[in-house]
Amino acid sequence: MKIKKILTAVLTASMIMPVSSVFADSEEYLVLGKDLTSTEKATVLNLLGVDNENNYNVSYVTHSDEVKYLSSYISASKIGSRALSSVLMQKQNTNAGISVTTKNITYVTADMYKNALITAGVKDVKLTVAGPFKISGTAALVAATKSYETMTGTTLSTTAKDTANNELQVTTDTAKEVGNDDAAKLVASLKQKVAEMGDDYTRSDGESALKELENSMNIQISDDTEDEILDLMDKMKDVNLDEDAIKTQAKDIYESIKGYASQITSNTSGLSGIAQKVKDFLSTIIDFFTGK
Repeated sequence: MKIKKILTAVLTASMIMPVSSVFADSEEYLVLGKDLTSTEKATVLNLLGVDNENNYNVSYVTHSDEVKYLSSYISASKIGSRALSSVLMQKQNTNAGISVTTKNITYVTADMYKNALITAGVKDVKLTVAGPFKISGTAALVAATKSYETMTGTTLSTTAKDTANNELQVTTDTAKEVGNDDAAKLVASLKQKVAEMGDDYTRSDGESALKELENSMNIQISDDTEDEILDLMDKMKDVNLDEDAIKTQAKDIYESIKGYASQITSNTSGLSGIAQKVKDFLSTIIDFFTGK
């Protein structure tokens, strides 16, 4: 009788707490750089707050993965020869948005990652990005999107992922001229413009909006960087950006650019504010003399 009771208790406990549940049911996904040394790996895990990697869904990103997605936009010297960037991704409630924390990342800011993740199609996650020492962080987006695909069991659009990596490169290039904060706001504002206009967006719209933004933000960027940004926006059109997702997934960024975004959105003619006023004035004169 005692043996029967013991067996019943054991079976009941095993039903309540399966041995594999720690791994299978975990909502935390860890992607490590494949080329980390044991010492570097220990440093990264510590920075990510991971005590035991066996308690996480773990996968790896290789140098080949990084080259595949980054070589078109980032020089080989910046990509490096080893996959080091690592991320911890945690699933959040629906419409919780994206939050990002960086550790030992010197080149890419949290807002830059956040903007690019939205472009890639990532939603409702908490992301921590870490390097074993001070690194640029340009390759971490590859690890982040891979982590999201593993977590959701879906495959993100190749076009979206490619555009997101391009966005990261363009934003960091822009930051060299105007600073990190303004660069992130500038690209995010223009992306909002593309999302709102959809298939109606043209490069001419982008050129006018970009000039409006430079004036409003009191910044100036080089012609080459302007072309980079406009080329990126041309690609954004093919990503089918979700306007609501932009507002929901990056609430803090959207609030900070709302004034800029609404200003360039209201300018539907594609002309700058001054040019539009001149056009309206001339139209009034023409109407007066033609009797309209």
